Amino acid sequence: MFKENLSILIVICSIFILLSCQVEDKEQCPTSKCSDYTTQQDAQAAFNANRLCYSDLDSDNDGTACEHLPSRDNNNGCPTTANCGCSGKNKNECGGPCCQWIVGTGCKCG
Repeated sequence: MFKENLSILIVICSIFILLSCQVEDKEQCPTSKCSDYTTQQDAQAAFNANRLCYSDLDSDNDGTACEHLPSRDNNNGCPTTANCGCSGKNKNECGGPCCQWIVGTGCKCG
């Protein structure tokens, strides 16, 4: 009985030690913002490496960092958001490699 209780105590202490080692002090994190990155993938890699320190890169808490940044892999370098960063742009602002004005629907991915 003593050995079983001791084993349980050791497991609980080990878990506590492991968890306490993984907790980081946010004040010791480097300052980082989306403008520090060129592509969404670069920001995502930093975010995935340390979600506590780089939580500011995911402002809507959906697990995707800096969604407005262009993608290096696809979409002609356009942002990775659902509407490629074209939402809310008027006809004069809409254009370039990512957006085109579509009569009746507005500024959409080009």
